[in-house]
Amino acid sequence: MAALRVSLPADPRETLIELSHVSKDYDTGGGVVHAMRDVDLRIARGEFVAIVGVSGSGKSTMMNILGCLDRPTHGTYMLAGIDVGTRAGDSRAIVRNRVIGFIFQGFNLLPRTTALENCELPLQYRGVGSRARRKRAEAVLAQVGLGDRMDHKPSQLSGGQQQRVAIARALVTDPPLLLADEPTGNLDSRTSLEVLALLQALNKGRGITVILVTHERDIAACAARVVTMRDGRIVSDVWQDRPLDAAAELAQLAKPDAGGGSLLTETDEAHVSLARARAAVPARVYLAAWVGSRAGFVLAKGLFALAGVAHPERIGFFMAANVAALLCETWLATRSGRRRLGYPLTVDQRVRLALWYTLGTGAVVTGLVFALTFAAPIVLEKFAGGSLLAMLSQHLSGRGAGVIVGAALILHAALVLLRYLLLTLFNPRR
Repeated sequence: MAALRVSLPADPRETLIELSHVSKDYDTGGGVVHAMRDVDLRIARGEFVAIVGVSGSGKSTMMNILGCLDRPTHGTYMLAGIDVGTRAGDSRAIVRNRVIGFIFQGFNLLPRTTALENCELPLQYRGVGSRARRKRAEAVLAQVGLGDRMDHKPSQLSGGQQQRVAIARALVTDPPLLLADEPTGNLDSRTSLEVLALLQALNKGRGITVILVTHERDIAACAARVVTMRDGRIVSDVWQDRPLDAAAELAQLAKPDAGGGSLLTETDEAHVSLARARAAVPARVYLAAWVGSRAGFVLAKGLFALAGVAHPERIGFFMAANVAALLCETWLATRSGRRRLGYPLTVDQRVRLALWYTLGTGAVVTGLVFALTFAAPIVLEKFAGGSLLAMLSQHLSGRGAGVIVGAALILHAALVLLRYLLLTLFNPRR
């Protein structure tokens, strides 16, 4: 068990937080509730402090006051040399944005925006330019291990990844103070240790002051200092000579596939898998497929020219060009999807991509064939002479609209199946 010693007052020259005789009262209408009672607390820069206590002990009220979300009824609160206890709401908001980074149990991410956009939000409130916002947000997301998840929305991330986004959002303004309110409350044991290891690394490596509010003693064991509250008062304030090393504990845990995951982990994975299956195929993937088609035709034409084929209108050329186009478009589409989504295309996404891309391009080709088949010979000769479109039009000419539509449906069905098989073949691994 870690050795404990009573904390001594921090050096005033290094003081970041100082509460002096702070009380907080709430008038409920039926009486006055004393949430905090004459609290004195001093926290130096670079400390890792855990505030613990049972429900109703006053730790949440303490967090609200420390985070400038509320003002004390009595007493003085000095933050970074500023008396924030007496300041108005707008002034406290400026201090919060400049000095404090918040990490919440519920993550509090905007559901319809990406991890990168969530991370940029505090900088947007500061008025930082879009280019600078993006650069700083990308850097801090990479720092917390989410460099390949920047374009993901919260529903596409696991609980631990969402908490890492929340930590990155708190760090993007480079605050000297991090306030973490039950940051591991919604996470399984392994992910909790990952978050705690990250907080310890930030505290030791960058000298960021971390204040962790929790009701779990095993979580508080990772802090160098533990402040215990009861009935609105601080009942103990102790230092731990050897706080729990979260990174070392994490290294000793069995891997998830060896030891089995917790129910929460399995639920997270199922939720993420469902969200991935339902995620829309990004427009840039369709664009990549179209570029691949054009590149495939150009490549095939160039190879035939090098081979000395004198009549590129031969049916063999068109077959080869189509095969080249399918291979190119599939290769580009799968990799564009991987970069855009952060994971390989799911089965549902591959089906939708094959279906809608084939229908979209096929509708244009079918419309042109139908129009040219029944158009005047002069139009056909002038605008489609010597092309595959002309060959199809001449072959189907006089057979009626039903034959054209039927042939188009069969061709589209075959192309959908072929594109799906190629997407599966080229789909990159994790």
